[in-house]
Amino acid sequence: MENIVYCEPGRVFCRAQKVLVAVDGSAGAARAATVAFEVAEMTESRLTILHVVPTPAIQHFATMANEDAEEVLRRYCERGQQLLEGYRRAAEEYSIEVETVLERGLPSERIVSIAKKAGVDIVVLGSKGATGGNVPRTGSCTQRVIAGVNCTVIVAK
Repeated sequence: MENIVYCEPGRVFCRAQKVLVAVDGSAGAARAATVAFEVAEMTESRLTILHVVPTPAIQHFATMANEDAEEVLRRYCERGQQLLEGYRRAAEEYSIEVETVLERGLPSERIVSIAKKAGVDIVVLGSKGATGGNVPRTGSCTQRVIAGVNCTVIVAK
């Protein structure tokens, strides 16, 4: 956006240097990633693409399915790396610096923790994630992240 001449101090997009987008393979996360790519390009920010492997859910699933929890976790981590690589490749069409991060834990807790530690200026999330279903409201993970971070959050629907 070369035609922006003046940016009033304190404006969100003027001071943004770090953008974080959390992805989980859902359609909402794909929309959020597109928004994050555009925001990062527009603000000339560094973009972190984060995927959190939901270990509590995986452990429960493995137990209930009588599967080896470590093997199921390994497969989820492999799939998470593939997901991140796909988003990294998609980001190549934008003029942005990208970092991918794979974490394990409760997604909302990890997103909040990483956003705070990294000093992120903007977090971009889908309104609902992979487990959100067709309920016409914001997902619980998105709600917890909004409540937990101290920065601007953009929710893509």
